[in-house]
Amino acid sequence: MNYVSMIFICLTMLSCKAKKDSATHNLEHSFTTECPEDGECTFEVLQNKSFKELEGGLGELYYEVAEGKHTLLKFQYERNQIPNTLDGHYIEQIFILLDKNNLELELKDKILQNVKATFARFCYCKGSTGYYKINDGNLSIKKIDDEKYQFNFSFKVTEVPQIINEIHELFTLN
Repeated sequence: MNYVSMIFICLTMLSCKAKKDSATHNLEHSFTTECPEDGECTFEVLQNKSFKELEGGLGELYYEVAEGKHTLLKFQYERNQIPNTLDGHYIEQIFILLDKNNLELELKDKILQNVKATFARFCYCKGSTGYYKINDGNLSIKKIDDEKYQFNFSFKVTEVPQIINEIHELFTLN
């Protein structure tokens, strides 16, 4: 039984890696956010996307990424799996939905919902996993030249604990 579990875990990890590598579109970026040493961070710019807010059967929020007319910024921190545990995963994701014709902006606190600023936490954390709207923080995106942008975001989520609270990235759109 243990051998079968190990094969399942290995196959799951390999399939996730292949999917992650294929998700970046038309993007070069300089990774400057300080990532915790116990995990891996990624930053993606997904063009021609939408980020739809949906409600589950029990009233919980969740979001769906679909084809659309916007640019979606996605930051992810994935902690290294805790050895010898089945439920040792921990992932934080941050989403920002931008109008691709207006990428330069500065927003603060509740106005962050103009770009659907969202924090997601996935773990075996009873009662504190899921999606949360970000209403406390500062977001700045500044154009550096024709294709380069500086993204700075500091934020706080009051509903659940968080590890990532600042993101600083330099990215290029082609």
